[in-house]
Amino acid sequence: MQAGLSTKNAPSTSVVIPHFLFGAFMFLIATILILIAAPQLILPFHLNSHMLTITHLMVLGFITMIIFGALYQLIPVVMEVKLKSEFMAHLTFYLFGSGLIILVISFWEANFGPNQNWRWFEISGSLILVAVILFAINTLLTAAKTERRDIGNLFIVTGIIYLVLTVSLAILMIINFAHPFIPVNILDLLKMHINLGLIGWFLFLVIGVASKLMPMFLVIHKLPEHLLKYAYYFLNAGLILLVGAFYFYPQFWLILFASFIIFCGISLFLYFNYYAFKHRFRKNLDTGMKLSKSAFILLAFALILGIFAIIKLDFTAPFQYRIDIAFITTIIFGFLTSLILGQTYKTFPFIIWLKRYQGKVGKQKTPLPQELYSDKIAQWHTNSHLIAFILLIIGELSALVWLIQISAVIFIFTAVLYNYNVYKIIFYKKQIES
Repeated sequence: MQAGLSTKNAPSTSVVIPHFLFGAFMFLIATILILIAAPQLILPFHLNSHMLTITHLMVLGFITMIIFGALYQLIPVVMEVKLKSEFMAHLTFYLFGSGLIILVISFWEANFGPNQNWRWFEISGSLILVAVILFAINTLLTAAKTERRDIGNLFIVTGIIYLVLTVSLAILMIINFAHPFIPVNILDLLKMHINLGLIGWFLFLVIGVASKLMPMFLVIHKLPEHLLKYAYYFLNAGLILLVGAFYFYPQFWLILFASFIIFCGISLFLYFNYYAFKHRFRKNLDTGMKLSKSAFILLAFALILGIFAIIKLDFTAPFQYRIDIAFITTIIFGFLTSLILGQTYKTFPFIIWLKRYQGKVGKQKTPLPQELYSDKIAQWHTNSHLIAFILLIIGELSALVWLIQISAVIFIFTAVLYNYNVYKIIFYKKQIES
């Protein structure tokens, strides 16, 4: 997001900063709850209130909130248009944040029994849905003004549409819990929701942003973008077929076929990244790109777990549920978390630097964007995140509560260090020469 991009269309930092502050704090809260709820994280049922609380803190409070803030900056800058409405962005933040807090409290206290009160779920879900619709309107109207039409923009726009569908389905599921009307098994609805969110929203968004930022961060001039075009068609076709299969015809062979198409799309994206890292001119990777590289390796690991989660071999039957949870955990706590941690250092310092120091370049001595945070601390939490993730996966697969608790302590350490750097970036002060 540095060289080669016009920053004249960048929004006010007051739009972006609250998202990173809120997201970093939610990451810390989620890690603390892992420690508290460790015994519940190995129980063999899907409607696990504590697991759902932690999952939504991570995917909505941490990952999605930071993505919102980053996109408010990224879309205007890379598409060379002004953000449609900064007021709408502020309103979205407060609606989304308040809805999330109500939602996670409701999940934590839920029993999902016949006497479950769904009112607060409906209120929180409605707040989040309104926020997501406002976010979609704001970003899609912004994107519609651009004259730049490329595969990266298409992935981002499509991902935003999938986000609206993901949250809309969640609202329907809440209503269906209180007043059953959907003729589909709850687990199939849950699988539809998970796949729309993880593949449709997160993966499409990640691919779109990667296609924009990879050439600049790695310094590479020619990437095989045709791979992303094929990936776009594979992922859309596979996701639509998979969601349709869960709703209309949940047969193993159809789910396997749809999953294979998605597997092909993800493989193309992984090869795109492999090519970018292999042919880069900037050989020495900074902490942000090391984290991003780790994220793509973890995505490949998630694909392997995904194969076992779908095929369900005889020898994995006794602990199939653990494999399913490890698969989702790898995507959320491995791939997406590593990517968010890494890209925070590639985007957020520059956003703050741009506001404070751009106009002083050439007139005064100014710090570099990477000087706004502690690289040593970033390296520490890079290592601690990897250790915590490995222990968490082993703990889930082996159903060892004490190992999950150790993992949680290390995750808390990671989150504290990450929060420290986020706050350091925001409140960075350095005396510069007049």
